Amino acid sequence: MRLVAFASLLILTGCSLLGLEPSGTGSEAAAPAPSGEKVAVTKATMAAFENYKYWLTPIAWSKPMGEGYFAVAKDGRSWGLTGCTANACIAGAPQSQDAVDICQTRSGGVPCIVFARDQDIIVPYDVID
Repeated sequence: MRLVAFASLLILTGCSLLGLEPSGTGSEAAAPAPSGEKVAVTKATMAAFENYKYWLTPIAWSKPMGEGYFAVAKDGRSWGLTGCTANACIAGAPQSQDAVDICQTRSGGVPCIVFARDQDIIVPYDVID
């Protein structure tokens, strides 16, 4: 029963059992942003990103706490995330490709890129309606 609970926790936090690597070494090269090109994201996607940031770091905590990736579809309408809210994931660092894969599943196949690592946006963007 404990093994099932532990596996469920890993799935819910987005942490992977495979590809164990030290914290902070997840690949950002899963889906690079087009160089010099801004990504257009909807207000709803930006709201989801804000929720992701609060999920990583509770409002009562004054410094960054979690780690993860937030990916957006190139049309700005869909998103995906992976990460852990604790100081370090239980079983390895989150992988950027996991967030991209989730995003592409939700987008119906629209290509996705890594938008943010942890709480930091790593691509230029514009917010659209």
